[in-house]
Amino acid sequence: MNNINPTKIAVITGAGGAIGSGIAVKLASEGYSVVLTDLKSDAVQSQSSKIEGALAFAADLRNESEVLALLDFVTEKFGTATLLVNAAGVFFEHKLTETTVEQFDLLIDANLKGTFLTCKTFIPEMIANGGGSIINIASTAGLYASSTRPLYSVAKAGVIMLTRSITVDYGSKGIRANVICPGLIDTPMADWITSRPEALKAWEANLPAGRIGTVEDISKAVSFLASENSSYMHAGIMVVDGGGRP
Repeated sequence: MNNINPTKIAVITGAGGAIGSGIAVKLASEGYSVVLTDLKSDAVQSQSSKIEGALAFAADLRNESEVLALLDFVTEKFGTATLLVNAAGVFFEHKLTETTVEQFDLLIDANLKGTFLTCKTFIPEMIANGGGSIINIASTAGLYASSTRPLYSVAKAGVIMLTRSITVDYGSKGIRANVICPGLIDTPMADWITSRPEALKAWEANLPAGRIGTVEDISKAVSFLASENSSYMHAGIMVVDGGGRP
């Protein structure tokens, strides 16, 4: 804890999952002190134990009091966060006319409300400390409509517009916000197709890249957006989808 770089303190949400934990590993390898947070306590504790010096904090990011507790934890242990990566979210196939109100709430709250609350909570501290970077993980589903995911698409479109709005209101105050839109990434959340080899093969055949994405593909994108190499990128939408819709 004595080697904390005050300019490299990262909070990664959804870090009990594949993409979030992969991002945490990548950032830690680049000198960041990382705090991993997730709703699932066992998962986030397990992932943080694999990263030297990392800390874990279980929180339901749909609950403002728990997000405030996360802020207090990060400040006490490391100092003011300089990088916030919102990778938390849920996905399941659904048809609009068959979607329950409870499923609507879950899709919107887990994918959009949580991102709103972490941004709302961490931005003032970042500004008071001279600024910071926010990287929100949305989806190509937020850029165009596709079958059996209407509310997921709505939530991810909201994340994109939230990110751009943050830039308009807080960019001049030192907040640099960008959004990554992954296509299909090989994680457990993609088991709706990865569990069907023939369907997956057909999907990959239609991609210019010839394959679905990996966690490393997203981690590298986060690394770039977090670095000085992207310092002139504000409100950027980085599509990482293997050319799914050129």
